[in-house]
Amino acid sequence: MLAGCSTALTGAAQPLRTPVEAWLAQPTAWIAHRGGSADWPEGTAYAYDRAAGWSPSLALEAPVWLTADGVWVVCHDATTGAEFDADLDIATSTWAQLSALRTVDGDLPMARLTDVLAEHPDRVWLVDDKPAADPAGLLDLLDAAGGPDRFVVKSYGPSVAVPEAARARGYPTWGYWFDADLPTFDADQVRYDLLALPWDGDASAWADAVGTGKPVFGHVVAAPDQARRALDRGATGLMVAGVEEVVPR
Repeated sequence: MLAGCSTALTGAAQPLRTPVEAWLAQPTAWIAHRGGSADWPEGTAYAYDRAAGWSPSLALEAPVWLTADGVWVVCHDATTGAEFDADLDIATSTWAQLSALRTVDGDLPMARLTDVLAEHPDRVWLVDDKPAADPAGLLDLLDAAGGPDRFVVKSYGPSVAVPEAARARGYPTWGYWFDADLPTFDADQVRYDLLALPWDGDASAWADAVGTGKPVFGHVVAAPDQARRALDRGATGLMVAGVEEVVPR
């Protein structure tokens, strides 16, 4: 042992934080909404690469759907027409069909979930099972890619099946609400470890959410003034569409 180095001086070794714990311990926990939906073609490998390059502490969010042949793909909508050059229904299409599509903006392919997770193994991810088509199957995939230390399961606040399945496996859960959903907020929020409200949402709802003692996030933030409004209301994290506009480097 080097002179002067002792447990008495350095203190007992502290347990290492998981990636999720370290992310939540930041002064502001940042999330790139669909990889930065206001800056780059959303949900593409290109967007996730750009977001990851922007900040080393930025979590990445992926809305996912299950194809007809059992492949989890990244897309916000059940159909592809809003973003891609053909309008296909994801649940009744194969990965071969979907992988041939290209984004209208940027001519980029659809992302497969396993691929983008493998490309960014050091990141915290929020994964949103949009159809709740196979909660157990998705959790099996996340288990194999790092499990609860790395992943937060995101759900629409009134959802039940996905957050309950995730919590049963030890995953932290992140629920989001809009103003129209607030009448059931008190009953719904018990299924979630992390809560998210619109950055410009009802002030009393913000007070209720902060009053739970759970971390509260503002969504979906595109500009600095929106971020400031959510933070002033007590947000400890932000779901950000405008990564370049809002997230510090």
